[in-house]
Amino acid sequence: MTMMAKKKQQDHSVLHLSTFSLTCAYTWVCLVKAEEIKAEKVLLVFSADCRSHLDPPPLPATYFGNCIAGRGVVAETKGLLGEDGLFVALNAISESIKSLDKTFLDGAETWVSRMLNALQTTDRVHSIAGSHTFGIYEATDFGWGRPTKIDFVSIDRTGAISFSDSKNGAGGVEVGMVLNKHYMEAFASLFARSLEDL
Repeated sequence: MTMMAKKKQQDHSVLHLSTFSLTCAYTWVCLVKAEEIKAEKVLLVFSADCRSHLDPPPLPATYFGNCIAGRGVVAETKGLLGEDGLFVALNAISESIKSLDKTFLDGAETWVSRMLNALQTTDRVHSIAGSHTFGIYEATDFGWGRPTKIDFVSIDRTGAISFSDSKNGAGGVEVGMVLNKHYMEAFASLFARSLEDL
């Protein structure tokens, strides 16, 4: 058994496998490949709902507000581009998600400086907007019926990757992004072809 296979076998038991982490990792790898990124490292930023991770006990379900923490994930570009790119991305995202325990607010005063330091390590930052758990197709039925299609128009300005629940339900995720035509064609091809290979 090779060293990499042993490491993957060990790490697999501690990976955070969820719809979010898998969709995030897969999309990130396809995007890094499509954009042909040359930077040594790339950064992925996402927001996490931390209401259930507070100590003392979680906020009640009736709490009206938010408690969001930003999480930055740094990975080596060559790792994401390699044969084990999906595993590399998933492992990095899992580590970040696992850090959302009862102590996630420890060091909150340094979050901004740590994010700025992380931004200096790369030329390319990808970020996630929205969530597949928002139920946005259900929430935007104002009596006229469910929308046919929902898009996050802010991603045109921010360059973020948007996630939303699928209009067809069944736990699917809609992924949206704005790229130059050349990169979008490359991304769409990679995204579809790699799914078939899996």
